[in-house]
Amino acid sequence: MKLPNQYEKPSTYTTSITDEHNGSIRFNTADVRSETLASTDVSIYVQAFVAVAEDYLNGDEWREEAAERTPCEFRPAGSNATGQQIITMADRTVTFDPRKNWDNQTISKGEVLAGTVIFTEPTDTALVISHRVTIFDHNIQAGFTVGSLAQTADKILRDIELSAAGKIAGILSTAPSTEVVAETMPTGKPVEIADDLIDLLTMNINQTVGTSLGDFVVLLPVSLIAVLNRAAHRAGVEGVEGIEGIETLIGASVQPYSGTDYGLFLMPKLFTSLSYREGRNGDVWKIQATRNGNHQCWDLEILAVVDIVANGKVRVKLTADGLQTEAVAFPMITRITLS
Repeated sequence: MKLPNQYEKPSTYTTSITDEHNGSIRFNTADVRSETLASTDVSIYVQAFVAVAEDYLNGDEWREEAAERTPCEFRPAGSNATGQQIITMADRTVTFDPRKNWDNQTISKGEVLAGTVIFTEPTDTALVISHRVTIFDHNIQAGFTVGSLAQTADKILRDIELSAAGKIAGILSTAPSTEVVAETMPTGKPVEIADDLIDLLTMNINQTVGTSLGDFVVLLPVSLIAVLNRAAHRAGVEGVEGIEGIETLIGASVQPYSGTDYGLFLMPKLFTSLSYREGRNGDVWKIQATRNGNHQCWDLEILAVVDIVANGKVRVKLTADGLQTEAVAFPMITRITLS
């Protein structure tokens, strides 16, 4: 009688050729036809994953969801990111690095009146989104289901979203158009923390680029999601879960990020955007699957390049007659650091 987990000598085998340099051989303990082995064939798993990722990331569904989350554009290959020219909604004093005017006076502060035009341009650093996953043969040969494949794809896409948002937060933390406000981290129960965070966001709205939280996208650490979710439940937010519930609670679009905690960012929807670069074939995302014969695995890489249009420029007067002007950085994004 065969005991549980007892070794059984393989009696048959099947082979598959990936390309001119790579292939695989799989031994079986029964004479099973290869066409019935789809649920244990690594190449089938990788092929299905790439097909699903291609259909979603380079389809209309992802573009619609991306546009709903943050203002963005999808520009053709070889073109530049589209800047914006927007009129300010309130007076604002701008501080900048000292400049000399014609009267040999050192000027480091200027008035930007309501109605002044702000020009936006990409930040100095673009973001290359690159996520790599290694799928070993021995991890898949035990078998997989449609459900497990879908769960893995969902987890990878979620990791890409959070990681990319974290890199965006890092770029914005040092951008010239980001002003920093230091606040004390709220404490207490989730409802109390959420109320204090919403108050901090509300009190630090930049009135020149928005008048309410609904005019902004809130970029926040993923560690705050659980707290805000609990607060949304306690507040009686019904019919929505996850990010949607938090957006209903705060009254603004929300984008969590992972990695280093840079604080909370208030990004004005009308003044900032992401500019995704399309390839020559019109796809934003490039998905590559490469067979690694030396390690008996597949390497999957998902790539995209995006420019962050978040640098604001405005012209200020350096002389009383207004004849001498200079283009200086305009603070559009508010970064709230919590300590």
